[in-house]
Amino acid sequence: MIAGHVGIAAGARALDRREADLRAPLLWLLAASAAPDVLDAAFALGQYCNPAGAFSHSLPAAGILAAIVGVAAFLHTRSAATALLVAALVMLHLPPDYVTGRKALWSGGPVIGLYIYRWGWLDFLVELPIVVAGWWMLRRTKYTPRWAVSGLMLVALLTVQAAFDISSQVNGTRAPRSCTR
Repeated sequence: MIAGHVGIAAGARALDRREADLRAPLLWLLAASAAPDVLDAAFALGQYCNPAGAFSHSLPAAGILAAIVGVAAFLHTRSAATALLVAALVMLHLPPDYVTGRKALWSGGPVIGLYIYRWGWLDFLVELPIVVAGWWMLRRTKYTPRWAVSGLMLVALLTVQAAFDISSQVNGTRAPRSCTR
């Protein structure tokens, strides 16, 4: 899942019903929703083998990453509720990825997932309602950054997703990989 993670973060921010100044910062939620993918990309850039996302998308890896990002959010915001929401979003990264891709449950463990990335059109159809719903939910809340709820943002997210799905079909690649085959 690519743009769908942004939709999930937007939906989480919209569902945060605390007072406006106590709500989780949107940038923290966006960072949390993408954290395993950012870690996966860092492994690829460092040319470190991360087979089936074992060190970024497995249950233990995501748990450790959730704790690290949650603590960082707490240190920045001084809000336990925000820290827990951020940590939860890191963990919520995994279920959609098990639909769109194939990820290891733990290092050396089984690799599971529906792997709908094989069909770019299907991946787009799965992610489209998640992105639109998150954007729409966020748009209906008060005190939300204008950039996040602009029509241009929605078009940009859907364009990025479409480009990813098209390039994946053409190139046959789905995610950064540094393992030799």
